[in-house]
Amino acid sequence: MTYEAWRLYFERLVQVPEADVPLDEAALVIASDEYPELDVAFYLQQLDDMAETLRARIDDARNPHSTIAKLTAYLFDELNFRGNRAEYYDPRNSFLNDVIERRMGLPITLSVIVLAVARRLKLPIVGVGLPGHFLVKWGDEENEIVFDPFHSGEILSRSKIEQRVRESVNPTIPFQASWLDAVNSKYILIRMLSNLKSVFLQQQDIERAWQAVDKILLVDPRAGDEIRDFGLLSLRLGAYRQAAISLEQYLLAHNDASDAELMRVYLRRALEEIERLN
Repeated sequence: MTYEAWRLYFERLVQVPEADVPLDEAALVIASDEYPELDVAFYLQQLDDMAETLRARIDDARNPHSTIAKLTAYLFDELNFRGNRAEYYDPRNSFLNDVIERRMGLPITLSVIVLAVARRLKLPIVGVGLPGHFLVKWGDEENEIVFDPFHSGEILSRSKIEQRVRESVNPTIPFQASWLDAVNSKYILIRMLSNLKSVFLQQQDIERAWQAVDKILLVDPRAGDEIRDFGLLSLRLGAYRQAAISLEQYLLAHNDASDAELMRVYLRRALEEIERLN
């Protein structure tokens, strides 16, 4: 399919009530930028098969420790899903089809595998948007058990949770209870896309970074920084009309931002290019 067709597909998936967003399907569609002939149904079926295999092994889903142990043993010991520490910034770690095939990924994509299987089994497992390191937790009325898909499903104490943050973000940051709040599917998709945006900017792949921001704005059309960056990336790609639209939109909403004057310079440049081409 074309980029525009995949974009419409993604838009349809995310512009529904939060509870209805199909996280695994939307995460697969993100990979269409790399794989325009991607067979989404094929990989969803693999997730279905994982869930069915595990369903037969869970004796009592009301026992969280036993259930988590069986889930992590199956995914991380038997299927050998693992964190890709050696090539952490490889874009394939963010493409769910690659993660399923290669059995390697980032904390967030491995967490999406766990969440996809858990949803099929109706287990109360949710995502946890820890700064710098994504986790999952079993969260029902009686239990809160945080575990780490990037480290083979290791169950984490509070001190281990702090350690994960300090290793990835800030060595002195104090623990905050809000770190353990459950996050929704749209948050997870934006965080996945933000990872890809960062990787592609580092690689100077402006078109691919533009595609990531384009989809972030489908999930959250009011994300001010992304509107600004969409304008700047459009300018670099020579899409001057889109650059002008986005930069003007950013300035209308953030007229007193610290970078507003600089954005006005870029807006004038976009408008000058439009006039020149006309």
